[in-house]
Amino acid sequence: MAITCVGLNHKTAPLHVLERLAVTPSELPKALARLVDAEPVHEGVVLSTCNRVEVYATVHRFHPAVGAVRDFFSDHSGVAPEEIAGGLYTYYDDSAVRHLFEVAAGVDSMVVGESQILGQVREAFHAAADEGTARRLLSTLLQRALRVGKRARSETAIARHVVSLPQAAAREAAALAGIDAPRGLVIGAGRMGELAARAALDAGVSSLVICNRTPDRAELLAQRLGAEHAGFDALGPRLHEADVVLAVTSAPDPVVDREVLASAVRGREHPLVVIDLGLPRNVAPSARDLDGLVLRDMDDLKAVVEEGARRRQAEVPKVRAIVDEEVEGFCAWERSLALGPSIARLTDWAEGIREGEVAKTSSRLGLDDDGRERLEALTRRIVNKLLHRPITQIKDLVAGADGQVYLEAFQELLDPDPGATDD
Repeated sequence: MAITCVGLNHKTAPLHVLERLAVTPSELPKALARLVDAEPVHEGVVLSTCNRVEVYATVHRFHPAVGAVRDFFSDHSGVAPEEIAGGLYTYYDDSAVRHLFEVAAGVDSMVVGESQILGQVREAFHAAADEGTARRLLSTLLQRALRVGKRARSETAIARHVVSLPQAAAREAAALAGIDAPRGLVIGAGRMGELAARAALDAGVSSLVICNRTPDRAELLAQRLGAEHAGFDALGPRLHEADVVLAVTSAPDPVVDREVLASAVRGREHPLVVIDLGLPRNVAPSARDLDGLVLRDMDDLKAVVEEGARRRQAEVPKVRAIVDEEVEGFCAWERSLALGPSIARLTDWAEGIREGEVAKTSSRLGLDDDGRERLEALTRRIVNKLLHRPITQIKDLVAGADGQVYLEAFQELLDPDPGATDD
């Protein structure tokens, strides 16, 4: 049984293809059942994110399995097989294990070290386990992958540096505010607004208000995050109450002008920190010279993001060293599984010879039941002692760095020939 990975990601396929191939959580149960219904596939896990769609499977035959997974992608999405084939990549055995471990560790992501992928691997594993499509081999593989992801994040700094604008904005705002637990305001309730709001909460704001031109949308986001909400008609008072502000709307013109900011900073004990993430700008640049206001925009944050990306990239060799170690550990475990049937056949062969010789000797010597039992015990001890050392040694050798060589040698040279006779 071999492990195979077949998939597409942001490096090999355009976004519109990945969007069509995506498997939603509600679709996973049926999709997994359909996947393992394919004859070459024994176990299967589907990992579907905004940047990748991958199948990890244990298979009987590699090439038929790749075709089966490609057809699975096509049947699920309606995308023609030939359109999928151009972006399809495949990994087999050790390479498939390494690829999954690098995915879980965050070194194969669009943003190196991003944190979401580890949770997505966990969810993919749990879904397959619940449906019974991840059994012994894939369950162990996915558990090891989760361990690799945790080790990468705890033993290296792959995820400790800022690499996204919302994250950089939230941390910069909190630092510039210079107070503990500042009050936060996010202007905008779209996708970037949600990222900014979550980043603000992670940065330690004591309270958070979501302000949006459409109050209903602000309310929905606020409910998800446990925040307050407001419409633009309350923007002035909300600015006055805030310590840090993240502005991230898609408005074509500034939504925060100099006058409203001048009113918001009047009589403040601490400066108001405003980070403008809008493109075009959400905050009037002319407000930058107001006393009591600290205004930053994306140009100011670019250096922070670039430095964070550089630092994360510098951690990749350390993460790959962890991956190398874990790949070898998993492959050694997998080889030990393959060794088991060979050892069983060897011991069965030895036991068959022992039983035959006991029967012949008992008959020749006319042993009674007690004598036969004594002979059985004696010969069983002899066989166990003769086999113990070579079996222990081959297990140790198979678990080592050249384990595959020893495994194949054992299977080729030491497995008893089923057709052989005592003669």
